[in-house]
Amino acid sequence: MQQFDVKSIIQTSPVAHAQPRESAKWEVINGMDTAVEFASAAIEDARKKVLGVADVSCLSRYGVKGPNATQWLLERGIAIPTTPNSWTVCEQKTLVLRLGSSEFLIEDQLGGSACTRLASDTTRVASVYKVPRADAAFIVSGSEALNLFSELCSLDLREKSLAAKDLIMTQVAGISATVIRQTLNGEPVYRVWCDGTYGPYMWEVLIEIATELGGGAVGLAQYQNS
Repeated sequence: MQQFDVKSIIQTSPVAHAQPRESAKWEVINGMDTAVEFASAAIEDARKKVLGVADVSCLSRYGVKGPNATQWLLERGIAIPTTPNSWTVCEQKTLVLRLGSSEFLIEDQLGGSACTRLASDTTRVASVYKVPRADAAFIVSGSEALNLFSELCSLDLREKSLAAKDLIMTQVAGISATVIRQTLNGEPVYRVWCDGTYGPYMWEVLIEIATELGGGAVGLAQYQNS
């Protein structure tokens, strides 16, 4: 019987089926085949300023919930947002999203290790439950970002309505999604997460509108030093 090395299996971004295989540059990031460039750096930089969409599904994530989840995370050095439906940043720029009173999504940025550390902790604690994550995740940037969301989301995502550390769970293009507003490299961006099975659809919708408004696809390489 043929033997498979599980460690050598490379995942594919849940968005990959909607992305151009031939014209984009691909690299394996965190064990996931990911588009890192769609065009020249100059073109992608221009898109970012108008309306750029980047697939960041390859970032490591860890989900946990339960009545004792807050204490469990605190004991492992994870900063906790003070209120539900908010987010914060802990060491290595790791995002910590509090999705409810006792449910959390932790997402490492490139180079972060918190999710790996949490996943390797096999200590069984009562009322702490791991939540498997299979998200498609995006960064939406640029001056036309709010115009894009005005076409896809009924909620007001302007700064006065979506505070700096707020998160919302809403419908984007008819798909359940989590959205936050963040500053990366001094520029405001929106972060969007949805179920990975809807990733290709979400990517196609975002790119269609971004292209109409003068932007387009941006590779992960644009954010590798964020």
